[in-house]
Amino acid sequence: MEASNLSSSSKGKTMKTIKIDSYEIKTSRNNLKVPVVNNVHLHSVYNPAKEAQAIVSSYDEKLQSNKHVLVFGLGFAYHVYEICRKLESYHGNDYQVVIIEPNEEVYRDCVANHLFPNKNIKVFSGEDLDVVYSDITLAKFLITKPVMISHPPSFNLYADFFKSFLNYEASLKIKDIGMNLTNRDLKSYLYTDLNSESLESFIQDNVLTKPRLTNNLDHLLLAYTHLSNGEF
Repeated sequence: MEASNLSSSSKGKTMKTIKIDSYEIKTSRNNLKVPVVNNVHLHSVYNPAKEAQAIVSSYDEKLQSNKHVLVFGLGFAYHVYEICRKLESYHGNDYQVVIIEPNEEVYRDCVANHLFPNKNIKVFSGEDLDVVYSDITLAKFLITKPVMISHPPSFNLYADFFKSFLNYEASLKIKDIGMNLTNRDLKSYLYTDLNSESLESFIQDNVLTKPRLTNNLDHLLLAYTHLSNGEF
């Protein structure tokens, strides 16, 4: 899985939950680069690699039993390298790591300084949660119930962003759903009733009121209703 960047400017609405007042890159005592955001060192100024080992060691048992990992915070990826090293020892190359990093500049500098482990990793960077959650690969990944690992300095620095990510609820408005649909038939069908503000109201007005269902899309939306109600 290749690394990717989803810019917060690539879609209209952006939720600004972080404020960057200062940013610089320092060098640790063992000559490794350390990003410093708002005077917060995202890694140890003594030995970032050793610190990363300590962070990841507490997840050892979970990494043995689960080859999917969701990481909150990239920094300069010393902990990500350690996670990948552990996963490879347990699962070979059959693993996936997804990283959520709100600070795009940190992500770009991590790559520019050749600190990014390139195998089996996908990065979502930027602050627009609508952009992040509209990516189907993230939805499929979350279904695997990945191990969740927080990079403590990053998580504390961007606490509001990560809390928003964990509590995110996608819009159910027809116009917002339509923007992310790839199935043209379903998109066209939903757009036949723009007066319905939500998917639920569309189904109520256009599917459940029919004496009998007339097409496959009706059956699909009815199935969605049953799934939402926990009836399957």
